[in-house]
Amino acid sequence: MIWLSPMAGTAEGSIYFDIRDITVKRTGNGTVGTVCGLLGDGQRELWGEVSLGSSPQVHILPLWTDDGQIESFPASVDESLLKEQLLEVVSSLLPTGTAWVQQQRFPENDNNYLAA
Repeated sequence: MIWLSPMAGTAEGSIYFDIRDITVKRTGNGTVGTVCGLLGDGQRELWGEVSLGSSPQVHILPLWTDDGQIESFPASVDESLLKEQLLEVVSSLLPTGTAWVQQQRFPENDNNYLAA
C-alpha cells in the first residue's frame, strides 16, 4: 500500500493506493507496465490505473456504491496532484529496464513454482 498526500499545500488528508494488479512486458522499444489498484481516503474508494512506458498515463476511474451512487473524492483533493504523485511513486517502484524484467521472469518449466 502506498500513501499519497494530494492536498495542495498540506500533508493532511492522505489517500492510499492499494495495488491489486501489476503487469509488465517487454516490447521492441523497452518495457511497458501497468499498475492498478484502489485509491481510497478511508471513506470512499476509486480505481486507479498507472501505465508506464513511452507515454505514461494515469487514470482515475469511478466505482459505484451498492445503492448506485458514484464514488468521488472531496473537492479538497487535487486530482492533478494525485495523478502526478501516483505516476512518480509507481515509476520509482516499477523499474522499466529490461534487466529488471529478465530477473522477474518466472521459470517456465518449474513445476515446484506452479504447485506453490
